[in-house]
Amino acid sequence: MKVALFSRYPVDPSRPRGGVEAVTAVYAKALARIGDLEVHVVTLERMRPQVKIERHGAVTVHRLPGSSWPQILDILIGPGRHRLLDYLTRLKPDVVHLHETYGLTLGNFPIPYVFTVHGFDHANLLAQSARFRRLRSPLWRLVEHYGLARQKHLISISPYVRHLIEPLTRATIYDIEIPVDERFFEVGRREEGGRALSVGWISARKNTLGLVQAFGRLVRNGVSAQLAIVGESADAAYFQQVMGYIEREGLGDRVHLLGRLKDEQLRAELARACLFVLPSRQENSPGAIAEAMAVGLPIVSSNRCGMPYMVQEGATGYLVDPEDCDALADRMSRILTDDVLRARMGQEARLAALRRFHPDTVACKTADVYRGLLQSHAG
Repeated sequence: MKVALFSRYPVDPSRPRGGVEAVTAVYAKALARIGDLEVHVVTLERMRPQVKIERHGAVTVHRLPGSSWPQILDILIGPGRHRLLDYLTRLKPDVVHLHETYGLTLGNFPIPYVFTVHGFDHANLLAQSARFRRLRSPLWRLVEHYGLARQKHLISISPYVRHLIEPLTRATIYDIEIPVDERFFEVGRREEGGRALSVGWISARKNTLGLVQAFGRLVRNGVSAQLAIVGESADAAYFQQVMGYIEREGLGDRVHLLGRLKDEQLRAELARACLFVLPSRQENSPGAIAEAMAVGLPIVSSNRCGMPYMVQEGATGYLVDPEDCDALADRMSRILTDDVLRARMGQEARLAALRRFHPDTVACKTADVYRGLLQSHAG
């Protein structure tokens, strides 16, 4: 069976930019291990002058030139959409699996396809405090509703996502969680006392400033701790707010902004950590949490959106209101200062990750969806 995944694929597979790139690389590799699948990944990239075809192990990656149009127009009527449809038609896969927003507007595409809903741009714009968000968010909501209503087959990565899309579509919905690279399950723990880790863009949506403020309160309460933050800045002004707080509070020797890391560097940071924390304002099913669970780290995350479906309160970690700095500081302190609690939560987190996020488990469930699509199409 020839399968085409339309998504983002990292230029350097060891340094994916964002969750969708990381998930796609893991997905493609795991699917290619299934004997009867021939796996292709198709991307649209704005700065690319011409088509480039690459081999990454058993996976073929087709990098197409993207469009300079605003994405909300390009997915509806733009040159990027037309280029994608034309290329997929000539590639002639048996099944198409879409992970990008363009999947909303394929409508009655003749090749059997399924669309994985990773997120909602209308919600992301608000959580990121993006420019013109009061105008752009309602427009994206309309496009998302229009697109979901036209789907026949959807994959939901979280019960939270299913809850949001069920009222908007008559599509068959398959519940398949995101995969985690198997190498995260192989990480040997070498935790350094009091070290907390967060991974994600430095942004209002990820609530980086709230995290640093909570960490400052934890330190003022006498807890000996370090905070490592892995990720790039998504907003220069917001980054300056974060840096300003660190400097004013004298936290420069305790808060370490590590930037974007390669996969092996990230796994090394996870091995050193005692705790993973992600107090985002909006997430669906963040891969960073799944990766930390696979390593065996207890989690402190938000009680919003899809995160409560990943973290079991009191068992694999704690859930807090992302705007409540005192609660965030308290839960971090509990885990960092209690060796028995930390070990128990970490073990439970790893067992849960093995059941839910191992790539071979996710790939087998997804391949079953592909085979069902082919049978339905043939019938």
